[in-house]
Formats: sequence, C-alpha cells, structure tokens
Amino acid sequence: GAGLILVLLGVVLWRACRIAREATDLYGTIIAGGIITWFAFQSFENIGMTLGIMPVAGLPLPFVSYGGTSMFAVWIAVGLLQSIRVQRPLAAL
Repeated sequence: GAGLILVLLGVVLWRACRIAREATDLYGTIIAGGIITWFAFQSFENIGMTLGIMPVAGLPLPFVSYGGTSMFAVWIAVGLLQSIRVQRPLAAL
C-alpha cells in the first residue's frame, strides 16, 4: 500500500513537471514549479518523519493525510495545474 501511494505521488509530480515544462507563459511555469516544490517538500518531509530520519514537523502528506484546510489547499493547487494545462494553445495539443 505504501509503495502504491509513493508511485501515485510520483505520477502527480511527474505530470506537474510536464505541465510546467509545456506552459506557454512564464507565470504558468513559475506557478506550476511552486506547486511541484510544495508537493515534493511535503511528501519528502512527511515520509522522512514516518521513517524517523526527519524531525517531526506536523506537515500532512498531500492527498492522504486527513485535514480540511490542507486537503482544500491541495485541491486548489491541482485546479491551478489544470488551469495552466488548459491555457495552452490548441496547436500544442
């Protein structure tokens, strides 16, 4: 189960990297890059806390840890990524 969650987080980060790379404007690239950094740091920190190699900081694991505000913010970030993806011109599809 834990391996599947790690693979799914990796897929989300990989897709976000593709969205950042294919964005047509600098603003979209910067926003997508920030979201990638945010998700990657939270995942790394949370997994490190669970393994005992990082200090306990109370950061939730994106898409997994229960918490209304955190989950709401994560889904807003996914919506931003989808908006960046949709804003590409039709020729790039």
